Amino acid sequence: MGKKTVVAAVALSFAALFSARLPSAAAEVPEMQGVYAYTESDGVAATWTITTTCAPGCVAHVTTSPGHGFNAPLVNGRHTVTRSVPDGVTCPAYLLGDNGSLWSGGTWPVTVRQWWDPVSLNGGVEFLDSPSPCGIPNPRTSFTLTPID
Repeated sequence: MGKKTVVAAVALSFAALFSARLPSAAAEVPEMQGVYAYTESDGVAATWTITTTCAPGCVAHVTTSPGHGFNAPLVNGRHTVTRSVPDGVTCPAYLLGDNGSLWSGGTWPVTVRQWWDPVSLNGGVEFLDSPSPCGIPNPRTSFTLTPID
Protein backbone atom coordinates (compact mmCIF):
# COMPACT_ATOMS: atom_id res chain seq x y z
CA MET A 1 0.00 0.00 0.00
CA GLY A 2 1.21 3.45 -0.81
CA LYS A 3 1.49 6.26 1.70
CA LYS A 4 -1.53 8.09 0.17
CA THR A 5 -3.67 4.94 0.37
CA VAL A 6 -2.84 4.44 4.07
CA VAL A 7 -3.61 8.08 4.88
CA ALA A 8 -6.91 7.87 2.98
CA ALA A 9 -7.87 4.62 4.75
CA VAL A 10 -7.07 6.11 8.17
CA ALA A 11 -9.04 9.27 7.35
CA LEU A 12 -12.04 7.22 6.22
CA SER A 13 -11.84 5.08 9.37
CA PHE A 14 -11.88 8.16 11.61
CA ALA A 15 -14.73 9.71 9.62
CA ALA A 16 -16.80 6.54 9.94
CA LEU A 17 -16.02 6.23 13.65
CA PHE A 18 -16.92 9.83 14.53
CA SER A 19 -19.96 10.09 12.26
CA ALA A 20 -21.40 6.90 13.79
CA ARG A 21 -21.18 8.45 17.25
CA LEU A 22 -22.74 11.78 16.39
CA PRO A 23 -26.53 11.76 16.74
CA SER A 24 -28.51 13.16 13.87
CA ALA A 25 -30.92 16.05 14.35
CA ALA A 26 -33.83 13.69 13.70
CA ALA A 27 -32.68 11.40 16.53
CA GLU A 28 -32.43 14.32 18.96
CA VAL A 29 -35.94 15.65 18.28
CA PRO A 30 -38.42 12.89 17.55
CA GLU A 31 -41.39 13.82 15.42
CA MET A 32 -44.72 13.79 17.17
CA GLN A 33 -47.42 12.82 14.69
CA GLY A 34 -50.77 11.55 15.92
CA VAL A 35 -53.27 11.49 18.73
CA TYR A 36 -52.09 11.53 22.36
CA ALA A 37 -53.85 11.04 25.69
CA TYR A 38 -53.02 14.04 27.91
CA THR A 39 -53.23 13.08 31.61
CA GLU A 40 -52.39 15.42 34.49
CA SER A 41 -51.14 14.03 37.80
CA ASP A 42 -54.44 15.04 39.46
CA GLY A 43 -56.48 13.03 36.94
CA VAL A 44 -57.53 15.78 34.50
CA ALA A 45 -57.54 14.17 31.05
CA ALA A 46 -57.90 15.35 27.46
CA THR A 47 -56.94 14.36 23.94
CA TRP A 48 -54.30 16.20 21.93
CA THR A 49 -53.60 15.80 18.23
CA ILE A 50 -49.98 16.78 17.58
CA THR A 51 -48.05 17.36 14.36
CA THR A 52 -44.48 18.64 14.44
CA THR A 53 -42.62 20.53 11.75
CA CYS A 54 -38.90 21.21 11.90
CA ALA A 55 -38.11 23.83 9.27
CA PRO A 56 -36.42 26.09 10.23
CA GLY A 57 -37.10 25.38 13.96
CA CYS A 58 -39.17 22.58 15.46
CA VAL A 59 -42.74 23.47 16.42
CA ALA A 60 -45.48 21.20 17.77
CA HIS A 61 -48.87 22.13 16.30
CA VAL A 62 -51.44 20.95 18.86
CA THR A 63 -55.22 20.66 18.60
CA THR A 64 -56.92 20.00 21.94
CA SER A 65 -60.14 18.06 22.39
CA PRO A 66 -62.36 21.07 23.15
CA GLY A 67 -61.51 22.38 19.68
CA HIS A 68 -58.77 24.77 20.73
CA GLY A 69 -55.23 24.70 19.45
CA PHE A 70 -51.79 26.20 19.92
CA ASN A 71 -48.22 26.06 18.64
CA ALA A 72 -45.37 25.09 20.96
CA PRO A 73 -41.84 25.76 19.67
CA LEU A 74 -38.97 23.55 20.81
CA VAL A 75 -36.87 25.54 23.31
CA ASN A 76 -33.85 23.89 24.98
CA GLY A 77 -35.17 20.40 24.23
CA ARG A 78 -38.75 21.02 25.39
CA HIS A 79 -41.87 22.14 23.55
CA THR A 80 -43.00 25.27 25.42
CA VAL A 81 -46.09 27.50 25.23
CA THR A 82 -47.87 30.16 27.28
CA ARG A 83 -51.56 30.22 26.41
CA SER A 84 -55.08 30.88 27.64
CA VAL A 85 -57.35 27.94 28.51
CA PRO A 86 -60.98 29.18 28.32
CA ASP A 87 -62.44 26.86 31.00
CA GLY A 88 -59.24 26.15 32.89
CA VAL A 89 -60.42 26.84 36.46
CA THR A 90 -63.64 25.44 37.96
CA CYS A 91 -64.70 27.11 41.19
CA PRO A 92 -66.73 25.08 43.71
CA ALA A 93 -70.42 25.81 44.31
CA TYR A 94 -71.19 28.06 47.28
CA LEU A 95 -74.12 29.12 49.44
CA LEU A 96 -75.29 32.67 48.89
CA GLY A 97 -77.18 34.67 51.49
CA ASP A 98 -79.30 33.61 54.44
CA ASN A 99 -81.78 31.63 52.37
CA GLY A 100 -79.15 29.03 51.46
CA SER A 101 -79.29 29.49 47.70
CA LEU A 102 -76.68 27.30 46.05
CA TRP A 103 -74.77 29.05 43.28
CA SER A 104 -72.38 27.44 40.86
CA GLY A 105 -68.83 28.71 41.13
CA GLY A 106 -68.55 28.48 37.35
CA THR A 107 -65.63 27.95 35.04
CA TRP A 108 -63.09 30.64 34.32
CA PRO A 109 -60.24 31.21 31.87
CA VAL A 110 -56.68 30.71 33.04
CA THR A 111 -53.29 31.58 31.57
CA VAL A 112 -50.90 28.63 31.71
CA ARG A 113 -47.32 27.86 30.75
CA GLN A 114 -46.93 24.28 29.53
CA TRP A 115 -43.87 22.34 28.47
CA TRP A 116 -43.01 18.76 27.62
CA ASP A 117 -40.07 16.67 26.56
CA PRO A 118 -40.69 15.06 23.14
CA VAL A 119 -38.56 12.03 24.11
CA SER A 120 -40.00 11.13 27.54
CA LEU A 121 -43.47 12.65 26.80
CA ASN A 122 -43.52 14.05 30.36
CA GLY A 123 -44.32 17.69 31.01
CA GLY A 124 -45.50 20.33 33.41
CA VAL A 125 -48.04 23.11 33.77
CA GLU A 126 -47.80 26.37 35.69
CA PHE A 127 -51.10 28.19 36.22
CA LEU A 128 -50.11 31.84 35.97
CA ASP A 129 -53.25 33.98 36.16
CA SER A 130 -57.05 33.76 36.29
CA PRO A 131 -59.91 36.18 37.02
CA SER A 132 -61.72 33.39 38.90
CA PRO A 133 -63.17 34.41 42.29
CA CYS A 134 -61.77 31.25 43.90
CA GLY A 135 -58.21 31.88 42.69
CA ILE A 136 -55.99 29.14 41.35
CA PRO A 137 -56.21 26.23 43.78
CA ASN A 138 -53.22 24.24 42.44
CA PRO A 139 -50.63 26.46 40.71
CA ARG A 140 -48.47 23.60 39.34
CA THR A 141 -49.03 20.10 38.07
CA SER A 142 -47.34 17.55 35.83
CA PHE A 143 -48.68 15.57 32.89
CA THR A 144 -47.87 12.71 30.55
CA LEU A 145 -48.64 12.24 26.87
CA THR A 146 -49.41 8.70 25.70
CA PRO A 147 -49.75 7.85 21.99
CA ILE A 148 -53.25 6.54 21.21
CA ASP A 149 -52.79 5.36 17.63
